Amino acid sequence: MKLQRLKKQLKIKQRQTARKNKASRWILPVLLLLLIAAAAVPVYQQLQKTAPERLFDKALELESRGKIDAAQEKFRSIFTSYPQSDLAPVALLRSGKIWHYDKRQEQRALLEYLQLEHDYSGHSEVREAQLSAAKIIKHSLRDYSRAIGFYQRLLDQSTVDRDQLYYEIADCYFRLDNYSQARIELETLLEEYPQTSLLADVLYRKGSLLLLENKLEAARQDWQQLIEQFPENKQSIQARFNLAQLLEEGERLQEALKMYQELQDFPRPALLQEKIEHLKKRIAAKKKAI
Repeated sequence: MKLQRLKKQLKIKQRQTARKNKASRWILPVLLLLLIAAAAVPVYQQLQKTAPERLFDKALELESRGKIDAAQEKFRSIFTSYPQSDLAPVALLRSGKIWHYDKRQEQRALLEYLQLEHDYSGHSEVREAQLSAAKIIKHSLRDYSRAIGFYQRLLDQSTVDRDQLYYEIADCYFRLDNYSQARIELETLLEEYPQTSLLADVLYRKGSLLLLENKLEAARQDWQQLIEQFPENKQSIQARFNLAQLLEEGERLQEALKMYQELQDFPRPALLQEKIEHLKKRIAAKKKAI
């Protein structure tokens, strides 16, 4: 009986061992399959991307590595091969930026920006392209009349940074020597955006335009407002100098001298000292003549 029981136990043990061996034989293949699947996921995800997405990712990678020509070629291929893709206007903008900022070929950049505006009207990238085009037209081509048209279109379409657009339009009119229209644009800016972050610059520029129009008292008022509201601003320092000059030209020599002498941090100290010495001589000469 003991022998039979022993045999029975051995058989049970053998069956258990066999099952374990059989299970262990499956573990390695299963692990291998899991590893293969994990490695395949990124590949599958990449394959799931559209052709424009793959091209765009590659272009970004090339651009980050400084391979500008190759990156631009990829960006351009998205636009030419997949013009209906959502990435086409984005790629066209980036191509324009490469011409503009990396290659310094602003005429080529302008063509890209204008094409983006023409082909993708209403797309979110168009505003940036229009701003960049206006910048090239204004600062590189110096075609101020045409630049005004670009800024005006942006102003008509925009709800953000409108004060900056008014300022740019005013500056274009100033460069065209149309001082009265430049002043009107600045006045419109102040009327619509009295708390603009450009207030100091606007007050200084408007005062200068009024001076050019020979409206001296109005110019004084703007510069005085600038000094009172922004005493530490660099434009305020120049405004004080300008007010002193107006006093000097109005023969209020003692007041002018006092203002010059109180002026601090003027960027051209030699000129300031020359003004002070000249005024002192004029005052002394007047006293002698009495």
